Amino acid sequence: MTSALRRVRPDLWRYRRLLVPGLVCAFVSALVALAVPGLVREAVDAVPRMVAVHGALRGTPAGDVLARDFGRALVAVAALIVGVSAVSGLFIFLMRQLVVVASRHIEFDLRNRLYAHLQTLSGAFRHRHSTGDLMTRATSDVERVRRYVGPALMYLARAVAAIVTALAVMIAISPALTAWSLLPMPLLAVAVFLVSRLIHDRTDRQQAAYSSLTSRVQEALAGVRVVKAYAQEEAWTDRVSDASADYRARSLDLARVDAAFRPVLVILIGLSTVLVVGVGGRMVVAGDLSLGNVAEFILYVTILTWPVASFGYVVSMVQQASASMERLAVLFDETPEITGPPADGPPVAVRGALAADGVSFRYAPDGPDVLAGVSFAVPAGTTLGIVGRTGSGKSTLVELLLRRMDPTAGRLTLDGRDLRDWPLEALRGAVGYVPQEVFLFSDTLGANVAFGALGASDDAIRAAAAEADLLATIDAFPEGLGTRVGERGVTLSGGQKQRTAIARALLRQPPVLVLDDALSAVDTRTEAAILGHLRTHAGERTVVIVSHRISAVQDADQILVLEAGRVAERGTHAALVAAGGLYAAMVRRQQIEAEIEERA
Repeated sequence: MTSALRRVRPDLWRYRRLLVPGLVCAFVSALVALAVPGLVREAVDAVPRMVAVHGALRGTPAGDVLARDFGRALVAVAALIVGVSAVSGLFIFLMRQLVVVASRHIEFDLRNRLYAHLQTLSGAFRHRHSTGDLMTRATSDVERVRRYVGPALMYLARAVAAIVTALAVMIAISPALTAWSLLPMPLLAVAVFLVSRLIHDRTDRQQAAYSSLTSRVQEALAGVRVVKAYAQEEAWTDRVSDASADYRARSLDLARVDAAFRPVLVILIGLSTVLVVGVGGRMVVAGDLSLGNVAEFILYVTILTWPVASFGYVVSMVQQASASMERLAVLFDETPEITGPPADGPPVAVRGALAADGVSFRYAPDGPDVLAGVSFAVPAGTTLGIVGRTGSGKSTLVELLLRRMDPTAGRLTLDGRDLRDWPLEALRGAVGYVPQEVFLFSDTLGANVAFGALGASDDAIRAAAAEADLLATIDAFPEGLGTRVGERGVTLSGGQKQRTAIARALLRQPPVLVLDDALSAVDTRTEAAILGHLRTHAGERTVVIVSHRISAVQDADQILVLEAGRVAERGTHAALVAAGGLYAAMVRRQQIEAEIEERA
């Protein structure tokens, strides 16, 4: 077992009640099958004796009886051989039922454990690994590990049992003939050593190429509308074709090694058979062995063909599984950058008071500050508006409020408690978040709204939809809440998708609601309606509105104006307009833009 595959030991131990009996069945099936050569030896050795006796008694009643009895004995031996083979087949069936079922359980646990671990990792990790690469590791690589746990261990157990037992019987019959038959084995050992290294390296490269292909196809399908809009179908077909050609080349490299290994095994086993026939024949002539012994030896060599060949197959699977487990280990060894204390005791009631004390942040240790010394206090139940030009740090501040990242200096608090001291589940459960780029699942409208509150009633869903100004849209669809929205909400407009996301957040009734430019795709009338609904709940929840539209934040209790990562201005809409600074300039610019649009 390689160092990477040692990680599977706990899973093997967990399902030992299936694996151990399964491996015992593998040994038993191999041992029972080895009884067949002995039966053949008895039958072959009996033939010359029978011929000699029958020749002396030919034409007599005793000779006729002897011939009938011998025929019956041969039939009995044949039936016994069939029975022994049937018993061996029964244990092979039980072996597969136990070992393969255990391997499927381990595959299930490994894939679920991997998915659960991926959910704990931050956005920085996902920037380093494409979706296609993660899909490959969660499917193809996990499957290769399963084949090691199931078929590889199963074949290895049978091979060991067959090889050890057959060699023991062969040595007991004739150590000299056994030595001759094993002469090709050192060549086999060298071949296994060389091939195992090639298989490991080529499997690693094949899986990397498969990850690249999966990523390319996933991007092409996800961005098919953009590809068609720019008439780039041919260019993207070439990109996918290139990735597919690379994967084909890597797969053929692996297949060549695997294909070359099998003929080598057959040739070496065939050489053993030739040696047994040649040397064994001389020993029969010399009177050292019987003809039945030679037949028995040939069968043992034939029986060893599959175990030895399967040993090569096992080596191939182990090396592939090792390469795949190393790729999975890279993911499992990733540690979550954002962690929180475990939840202890009953849930704490969240009031929603937010505060920042000298918060600074930089994406790289030696990079510039994206936020520098940001401070503010938002009493529970009030509304904070955040505006600023592109690159001023608005989105970064939202990421910190959601604790997707931690500040490099200063601290953020919720109800006076540092965000880092909150259990992550409690913190995320207290915040309803609506991003500008909405993600909808390929499900119904109702299911997408209820995503954050699974099991919500239709009445609750409709109430949240009404607050998000989405109810009229839902009722306009023939199937209402049961309307399928397609992949990523492809059947909805940008404004409808944003309102669906707002309804999703409102359904949870969170103490803190964060809208990150979540009204950018709706018209001013819809924006006013949604903000009006939010104001009817003034004092019940803390609302943070990030927007480039002044109309979205003008009624906020306080407004922060960010500039180059710093708080340039703060105050109410009226106070900031009167101050004549950056905010006032933004107001004037948007008023002029609105007038131009009206005249147009």
